[in-house]
Amino acid sequence: MAVWKFQLVPAQRDLLAVGFRMDAVGQAFEKTVNDALRYPFKFHKINKLVLELGATEPPKKDYIEALGVATKRCPHFNLERYKALPDAERVEALKYQTIQVFEWLQATYSDAQFVDVGLRNLGWANSRLQ
Repeated sequence: MAVWKFQLVPAQRDLLAVGFRMDAVGQAFEKTVNDALRYPFKFHKINKLVLELGATEPPKKDYIEALGVATKRCPHFNLERYKALPDAERVEALKYQTIQVFEWLQATYSDAQFVDVGLRNLGWANSRLQ
């Protein structure tokens, strides 16, 4: 049985796919990250990390934890720009955003060691942002 540990969600309904689903590129990226993350996270009872991509109206809290799910908002991720990119550049945009969130988690929480495991398993251990 698959265990979802990482999910991307567009903030705008029906922009990339039906409802709040990612396009095929985003779904493949999710699978790659899911396969790389250790389960359970051992990160204050969080079992899933959701990145909400794009701005919302009205703006929502930057980060929330509820019922074992951590949701990190990424309001500066431009969904319209992402939609216009070729597939390879879409993957790079998602990778960049994911690394930003991973680094934020590490800087904010001392028990976010699952990030190191994920970065190492993804081969992104030396991909730190400047």
